[in-house]
Amino acid sequence: MICISNLPTGALAHLSSFLASPSRALFAVALKSRDVERCSAIVGGGPWDALDFGDIEKDLAAKLSDDDISGVLLCIDAVSNLKKLRLTNCIKITGVGLEPLRGSVIIEKIDLSLVGFHESPDLNPEPPISCNAVLPILDSIVERGEECTLKLLIFPDIWRRVRNAESYFHAFLGRYNGMLVNRGVSCLKCSCNLPAEYLSMIETSTLGDVFYYGTQNYTCYDCMKNYCDDCEDDNGDAYMRILCRSCERYYCLNCSRGGQCTFCDSWFCVDCVDLKQCTKCQESTCPDCVFEVECHSCSVASTACGDCVDDVLTFCGHCDKKHCDNCCVSDVHAVKLCGECDEYLCGRCRVNVCNEGGNCKGCYQLAFAVHLQDKEEMQNEINELKRKFEE
Repeated sequence: MICISNLPTGALAHLSSFLASPSRALFAVALKSRDVERCSAIVGGGPWDALDFGDIEKDLAAKLSDDDISGVLLCIDAVSNLKKLRLTNCIKITGVGLEPLRGSVIIEKIDLSLVGFHESPDLNPEPPISCNAVLPILDSIVERGEECTLKLLIFPDIWRRVRNAESYFHAFLGRYNGMLVNRGVSCLKCSCNLPAEYLSMIETSTLGDVFYYGTQNYTCYDCMKNYCDDCEDDNGDAYMRILCRSCERYYCLNCSRGGQCTFCDSWFCVDCVDLKQCTKCQESTCPDCVFEVECHSCSVASTACGDCVDDVLTFCGHCDKKHCDNCCVSDVHAVKLCGECDEYLCGRCRVNVCNEGGNCKGCYQLAFAVHLQDKEEMQNEINELKRKFEE
């Protein structure tokens, strides 16, 4: 039986060339070769400036251990080569496998959210990634001072949901923020210094909406370019988008488009949420604020925001059946407003009110139209049955 690890280095390198970057490194790790040149040939030599485990099958990434991550980082000499790391779908790791990055002066971006672009960071069950395992490694990078090239850290959702001013994580946020501020960051468009006065690069407030805690301001989470909140393009669109309420990331105008729900004022990436247009006011509405209502007569569904849900269809004051504007005009059974008593009733309820002793002349006129159509429909049914009987 042929053992794959006994194949010539050239053959193994040829096989690995058909694999995605993380898979090539995992292939080399699985062979357990201690020959540096052989390992380098299998992983492709370089450049290894970016590593995203989202490039491999999701099920495989979800099974990777800290030993696997550590092996990959050692195999590609990450501390000397890697600039961008995304641990997409690596939901089984605690983070100790990031040890080979300790003290890196090359790394620029580390995405610890464990999810892909435009995916919610709220994972269930909660992943085991640990502050105690990861933060000492991040501290060793931040502590390199002027040598440090780190531009963006994206933290796991489970770390950001607990706001404790006495925690290790909160203290690290302060150190990371201080490093960015001391380095000096400016808007790519207007060259103003960032952050703005009285604000910070990293959101560390333990008050207000927990949604923002631990996020990095003025920074695109994709290209890592920095923009202030005031700069706009020629169309009046801000270069730096508001934090997406779904994926909880900031994107610049060039990396992702977005839209705002006019009911709750939340901002969403177009790739995260499909905003609906309210039938009545024509404004954009997010899925949490939108209502789908259906006309009882024609069964046509209408989309309504929270402000317009009671106006997009007309409700019967007795049975609560809903009818669209078209049916209210053309269908005698739909809801209509009586000009005498100012009551909105559907045709059937109005007939019942009149039969029960109502004395409104306006209602009588509307009920008469209902009776007349019912009579015509009944006569048509009688004629059809008669025709079938005679045949």
